[in-house]
Amino acid sequence: MAEAVWTGVAQAYARSFAGLCAGAVPTLLDDLPPGSRLLDVGCGTGTLVQSARAAGHDALGVEPDPEMAAMARARTGPGSEVAVGALPDLPYADDGFDAVTAGFVLNHVDDPRAGARELARVAAPGGHVRATIWGSAPPPQAVLWNELLDAAGAVPTPVPRLPADRDFARSAAGLAGLLSEAGLAVTDAATASWRWRVAPADLWAGLTAVGSFGVVWRAQSASVQGRVREAYDALDGRWRDGPDFAFDVSCVVALARVPRS
Repeated sequence: MAEAVWTGVAQAYARSFAGLCAGAVPTLLDDLPPGSRLLDVGCGTGTLVQSARAAGHDALGVEPDPEMAAMARARTGPGSEVAVGALPDLPYADDGFDAVTAGFVLNHVDDPRAGARELARVAAPGGHVRATIWGSAPPPQAVLWNELLDAAGAVPTPVPRLPADRDFARSAAGLAGLLSEAGLAVTDAATASWRWRVAPADLWAGLTAVGSFGVVWRAQSASVQGRVREAYDALDGRWRDGPDFAFDVSCVVALARVPRS
């Protein structure tokens, strides 16, 4: 499922939703022990790895899409390691990291419970495991997009979903439960909020290519796409802050520790 909607979208993601996801980086890095050996799983364009290295951590990344991994390597600079790999089979030994982060990853993998167990496996006893997901409520950029699609007469399009026996509640309790099932001791589960500003051209690149947004867009006729574009270009007021769009967004975050033997 994840590979089907995320392959080949690195450039569009970098222009758009990479900036959205970057808003959670401070929460994922907050109060980690100085000089931690850190692995960012699903590192995308490398924003968290770059921030962690700047904060003095020995940070590495791993990313399933080779194009995205190459982009992260270029961004994080000489000496930075970004491997190609994916949950639930990371190319690392047991207990290798003081901190393991997974920003907006467990909500995109085919088996979230197996993915959570893998995060726990590569973290050292006493180490930190931190994860974010999007909650169940539609985020504002999705509300905007759905309003445009509905007004243009878009055809309802099924998007990939997990089977019920693999899914989990997209909430603080649901994410905490997922990490607890993996044997981790959850210390906090809550929401984090921030304002995301994005240029209209960059948001358009993401909405028409990345993830489920792209699945729905590609299923529409040329006439529907044309009407959506016209309406998008006319948007103002409610969604704008000067020349950019501005969205007040939030995510679910859970912090956990690996029990010591």
